[in-house]
Order: sequence, then structure tokens, then C-alpha cells
Amino acid sequence: MTTLDAAMSFDADADAAYLTLSDGRIVRTEEVADGIQIDYDASDRPVGIEVLSVKRRLGAGDLASYLRGLAEGLLAPKRQAAE
Repeated sequence: MTTLDAAMSFDADADAAYLTLSDGRIVRTEEVADGIQIDYDASDRPVGIEVLSVKRRLGAGDLASYLRGLAEGLLAPKRQAAE
């Protein structure tokens, strides 16, 4: 497994990436799209995002940018609803 920075990791053998958003304990996981799951803590705050089939989704793009953009897109509606 390759660690891209403190918050991202990529497992080339599994073709999976994980973006860590907090160090909270995962109590539930929601699949928000085929091969994309968000982990939540007991207070329903996002803990991390797992992406499967990364190579297919990414193409020639940058993994870090892809994951950050994905997180912004997936989590923005929840942030707006909480405001």
C-alpha cells in the first residue's frame, strides 16, 4: 500500500483508494455509488471515503485531486443541509 499523504492511501493490488477525513471510529458505511463508500462515526460525521476500481475512474488524472474533488462533491450537500 502506498501512502500518498497523511490522509490518502492507494492499494495498487486491490485497485482501491481511501481518503481519511477524521480519526473517528467507524460505526456505519454507506455506499453512495457503485464502488464508492463513505464511512461514518457515531455522530454521523464522515470518517473516510473508499473508492474501488480507481484506475478505471481516474484514467490519466491525479489521484489526490480526484479524491479531494470527490470528497467535496459528496460531502458538500451534507454540510449545506446542516447549516
